Amino acid sequence: KQTKKTNLFFVFRKLTFFLNFLFSHILIMANYPVTDFPTTGILPKEETEAKKFLDAYPEYNGDDVVVAIFDTGVDPGADGLQITPNGKKKVIDVIDCTGSGDVDTSKIVKEEKKKPGYIKGLSGKKLKLNPDWNNPSGEWHVGIKIVEELYPRGLVNRVKTERKKQWEKEHAVLVTTMKEKIDEYTLKNKKDENYEAILADLKIQYKILIENKFDVADKVVDCVVFNDGKNWRAAIDTEENGDFTKVSAMTDYWREYEYRKIDEVTMLNYCVNIYDNGNTLSIVCDAGAHGTHVAGIVSAYYPDNPELNGIAPGAQIVACKIGDSRLGSMETGLGLIRALIHVLQHSSSKNFQYDQEEKEEKEKDDERKYKIDLINMSYGEPATIQNKGKFISLSNEVVNKNGVVFISSAGNSGPALSTVGAPGGSGTTIMGIGAYVSENMMNIEYRMREMVKENNYTWSSRGPSLDGEYGVSVSAPGGAIAPVPEWTLNKSQLMNGTSMSSPNACGNIALLISAIKKNGFKRSPIRIRRSIENTAKKVKGIEPFAIGHGLIQINI
Repeated sequence: KQTKKTNLFFVFRKLTFFLNFLFSHILIMANYPVTDFPTTGILPKEETEAKKFLDAYPEYNGDDVVVAIFDTGVDPGADGLQITPNGKKKVIDVIDCTGSGDVDTSKIVKEEKKKPGYIKGLSGKKLKLNPDWNNPSGEWHVGIKIVEELYPRGLVNRVKTERKKQWEKEHAVLVTTMKEKIDEYTLKNKKDENYEAILADLKIQYKILIENKFDVADKVVDCVVFNDGKNWRAAIDTEENGDFTKVSAMTDYWREYEYRKIDEVTMLNYCVNIYDNGNTLSIVCDAGAHGTHVAGIVSAYYPDNPELNGIAPGAQIVACKIGDSRLGSMETGLGLIRALIHVLQHSSSKNFQYDQEEKEEKEKDDERKYKIDLINMSYGEPATIQNKGKFISLSNEVVNKNGVVFISSAGNSGPALSTVGAPGGSGTTIMGIGAYVSENMMNIEYRMREMVKENNYTWSSRGPSLDGEYGVSVSAPGGAIAPVPEWTLNKSQLMNGTSMSSPNACGNIALLISAIKKNGFKRSPIRIRRSIENTAKKVKGIEPFAIGHGLIQINI
């Protein structure tokens, strides 16, 4: 009887627990009804009224606007960065300004007389050429590259882990096979006169296998560069077998927009540029996911999922890689100066308000036809000296003489005053952008259960700059779910920072420039800046040194 009572007691307890659990969830569902997932905060457009602007003027979607992205590089194979709404190519140029992917191809060889169709690579391998390649000069430039030098820091650990797993699988098979071989020999060959010596040798082999540790060997690939009579072309032996017969040679990315994968394990896309009459091959890979994410915020375009679009889906991208892969994506002075020089060479003062003569083309042999209208630089460092230096002087030339609007992140060192970084908060010709967060973003991006009032993120850097300037020009949404490179094995990712608010503001200004161009109006960076700052929305409760002149509003 006692046992029956005990069993009934436990049944009753379980039933009570289940009913409490059920009723509590019913109450929660009543208070928080299930609805369709709200997509408005994935890549915020409502806060700046960009969505209203595009709904009213779909033709001013960034079309005819070119944006230079100074960052870790942009993956030309990333989802959402393939075409514009008008069918134009989205990423129209990819340049490694750091030199991290450079290969010395000054060594010139010719086909071997005794073995036509073959050349000797710099690695020492005999390289079998593709018979379809056209090389009128018969001269082949050769070089070598350690592939791991091209890997972004985030990819290195994944590749090592996957290679280790594969090694351990193959190693386990070898160890098991050797153990079976020893056991079999022990059972069947005890009468063999050399039994002890052979068994000792097998055991030594087994011991060596057991003690063998995983080690990653660098992958060294041969590179071949040649001129087909019209353009320089390059091919890379990513298979490491010396056989180029099925490899088509690529030319400068901006000519044919061609890119390839290193291999199916890394999923790392690369493209090439060739300089110095074939003596320098630049293999361009991004140094991190950051730059692709930034480019996606500016102008990603998803024909079947418009809610994922960037702010200005019609804008085109020029990727200037300033993050050095050898330094874990840190920017270098060399990379920054090269990026600015590229913009100077490929920007125009034609629509500039001042009566300036068009600058002469600096590189007569450069056939690039695009003209850069905007720069976004979501990079920065602390600085004690304001508005000085080679980078600032070149930036001033880009803005004041060539009419390019320069947008940059204000920094992520808030909430203390005077924490704005360089160049976003320290260059007077550069618009520094703070990071704002709305209630909608809190709900969609962070799923906060209790909402707080809209504000600038606490970590968003504050002005004034040390020379008394405002520091923060305006603010924009500082978080977004946007595309990332294929090597991350993800389609998109949530990132936060003034690195995200800067391209959001840049995309909004691209919409404005698109409208100005299509209506034939003259423009200048100072006019655009004044219009943006004077129409920015003041947000109650956010101090001016945090939000700047206000939250950018484009639909005025």
